[in-house]
Amino acid sequence: MPHATGCSLSPMTRSRRSARAIRTAAVFWLAAALTACSAEAPPTAEPPPRPVRVAAVEKGPAQPPIVASGLLAPADEARLAFKIGGIIREIHVQAGQAIRAGQVLATLDTAEIDAAVTQAREAHDKAQRDYERGRRLFAEDVITQAQLDDLATAAAVARAQLEAAQFNRRHAQIVAPADGRVLRRLAEPRELVGAGQPVLQVGYGHKGWVLKLGLPDRDFVRVRLGDTARVRFDAWPEREFSGTVGLRGGAADPRTGTFPVEIALDSADATLTAGLIGRATIGVGGGPDVLDYVPLSALVEGRSESMLLFLYDGATQKVSERRVPVAFIAGERAALATPLPAGSLVVTDGAAYLHDGDAVRVVQ
Repeated sequence: MPHATGCSLSPMTRSRRSARAIRTAAVFWLAAALTACSAEAPPTAEPPPRPVRVAAVEKGPAQPPIVASGLLAPADEARLAFKIGGIIREIHVQAGQAIRAGQVLATLDTAEIDAAVTQAREAHDKAQRDYERGRRLFAEDVITQAQLDDLATAAAVARAQLEAAQFNRRHAQIVAPADGRVLRRLAEPRELVGAGQPVLQVGYGHKGWVLKLGLPDRDFVRVRLGDTARVRFDAWPEREFSGTVGLRGGAADPRTGTFPVEIALDSADATLTAGLIGRATIGVGGGPDVLDYVPLSALVEGRSESMLLFLYDGATQKVSERRVPVAFIAGERAALATPLPAGSLVVTDGAAYLHDGDAVRVVQ
């Protein structure tokens, strides 16, 4: 049988060649991997300094401030009343209305008062006639000196009673003592009021404004006259008014159990209105004992006994972390229980992204 011709390889030969090709590829791959591992990695660039803001550590009182709410009122407000009792005939003003000095604000029904004046006048005229007749009789030796003196006394008493009745008649109306504004009407026409019962509450505004507070005993004992205060009103949450403690009551209100305290505002702003609700923050304990205060934004994390903040070193332009205990929070600041080094600067904006030793750049 004739042999086949051609160049085909046997299966064994093909298998050997494939094995050599695989070994060659593996050698090249290993060499490439070793070359890549032996190559030096490029040096890592230093991160740029982080922009931050810093604030100086401030000194403050060693006691937390007192925070309380109260009502705004004119420092020279008054409650006006009739001198005598009676039925109110008319009230000529409304709450919120401006008033002028000498203006008649309210009047009583004067029928009874006019009758009293008439009675007193008639009694005075009779006593005066009796006295004149007595003088003539005394000149004629008809009556004694003692009888004449009694007639003179009766005339004087009648004159005084007439003057009292006329005085009450003049005060059967309420007249504005000065320019101001009606704050409240405390009675209405046809009501029966007693002598001295308030009918109108008015404020003059010439002596400024006060915020009237009621403090519990634990806060009242810490307040002193002249303590400074900061006041904010719900009507203007973005504005802050300064003031001082101008009145410190001597006894608690029996209805509420709180002690009256008044904050005299430094501002005489014409936009202020009686009855506004204000929130006062009174700084107390301004003695020799002081603490370090930092902005709340400088505190990064932790609890009151160990809060993290960052101190800024201007020489190296780097920060160092510090754990500090917080004594109390006062508004937008925290009082630290342990002092920081004198002249310290703390990082505020950007503190949450820092680590100990980071380089920073201070921005305004």
